[in-house]
Amino acid sequence: MRKKGPDIKKVQTIKATLKRHPDGLWIREIARQSKISKSTVHRYIREYLKNDIECALKVAGLMEVYRLKKK
Repeated sequence: MRKKGPDIKKVQTIKATLKRHPDGLWIREIARQSKISKSTVHRYIREYLKNDIECALKVAGLMEVYRLKKK
């Protein structure tokens, strides 16, 4: 049985993917490059990475581009 909370490897993979693209990526592209499902990427951004990742661009409410927050 898996423990509750985020999978640290997935968190690191999503962050590493976004680090390679400082201008940001949309969820589908993050999922494709990290080989993690779109729904998992979306959930991790919404629940576990909200302090590290920001929405850089919203296009007509259909697409959101995410990037790492600048520190």
